[in-house]
Amino acid sequence: FPILSCIALDYLLVQGSSVPCEQAFLDAGLTNTKQHARLLPKNFGDIQTVKGKYKQEQRHRDTERADKEAVERR
Repeated sequence: FPILSCIALDYLLVQGSSVPCEQAFLDAGLTNTKQHARLLPKNFGDIQTVKGKYKQEQRHRDTERADKEAVERR
């Protein structure tokens, strides 16, 4: 089904690409609470940067762990 696959690639890629953006807005909403309302914009940005780096490192560790377990199962 070559035509169907071309259509799927055109439309499915758009949906998948919005996930990181939606996640960033969700994370910002979790940080921007009444308790944190007095944060300066720079501090708010710094918190978001640290959270993003932590999540990136956590995903990297999870991937390494999964790869190691896959090798050990062989």
